Amino acid sequence: MRAAYRVGGISFGLFSGPEMTPVLDPSLHRFEIAPGSCDVQIRLDWAEELSLPASAPLFRSGGLWTLFEESGGYRFYFSTPSLGPMPYKAAWFDPEFRRGHVVLCRPYFDTARPICPMEYPLDELLMIHRLSRGEGVEVHGCGVVTPDGRGLLLTGHSGAGKSTSSRLWLKTAGARVLSDDRIILRREKGRVWMYGTPWHGDAGIAESARWPLDGIFVLAQALSNALRPLGSVEASAELFARSFVPHHSAEAVTFILDFFSKVTSQVPCFEFSFVPDLTAVEVLLREELGKTYAA
Repeated sequence: MRAAYRVGGISFGLFSGPEMTPVLDPSLHRFEIAPGSCDVQIRLDWAEELSLPASAPLFRSGGLWTLFEESGGYRFYFSTPSLGPMPYKAAWFDPEFRRGHVVLCRPYFDTARPICPMEYPLDELLMIHRLSRGEGVEVHGCGVVTPDGRGLLLTGHSGAGKSTSSRLWLKTAGARVLSDDRIILRREKGRVWMYGTPWHGDAGIAESARWPLDGIFVLAQALSNALRPLGSVEASAELFARSFVPHHSAEAVTFILDFFSKVTSQVPCFEFSFVPDLTAVEVLLREELGKTYAA
């Protein structure tokens, strides 16, 4: 094992031969752990060239990556117009995303220097797909721990005010922010937990920590602050629209829909129309959240 990290309570280990020196991307440094036995084991190798298969892809991102079903699992191919049409990296994973094999095309890298094989977006793609195997969901959201110890998820699309809200909460004595853009949700022992992630937004906040979730707030900027309670069905739909879903997998979509149904039945949910100033923080500090946790 050469390097390891943990995100969302799941550990990832990288190992390679002596011809490669893998290092973690700077975004993962706060999440680094001592190398050892990990939940996901990833072997690293060089290749002299890589090419896309002739078969139809399972999914095209429209950007850096394309996904194929291949060799009894899934293989992501990464390419960029600046390097030409051929892939510069490929990553195969077994169906449960427990084992992986990342291959880097040697001509595109400076082999004399340490390499970041899990650089974005591969690290997040692996996380999203592993979670979808029954372990949790990543959502667009800002995770706040209030001074009195409540965990609040403020979720929204791009531009909804997640980074703005994060900065406001950081001005509040005793408050913490786990992430300003992406939060992982998991259900464990009758509680819903939110985890900070490395994939931060404009505020640059990414904390390697978790906290029990006490309230979910769907953000909408407005001229005044207002809270509207959401039922489980409506709240689940709002969360699904703001989550990272492997849409190519019917099994993953089914799990995520069921997961949100359970989460929104446990945790109070609201639409939060807010003014982007400290009055929005004051509203949530005053809000009484009923505890409806179930085993």
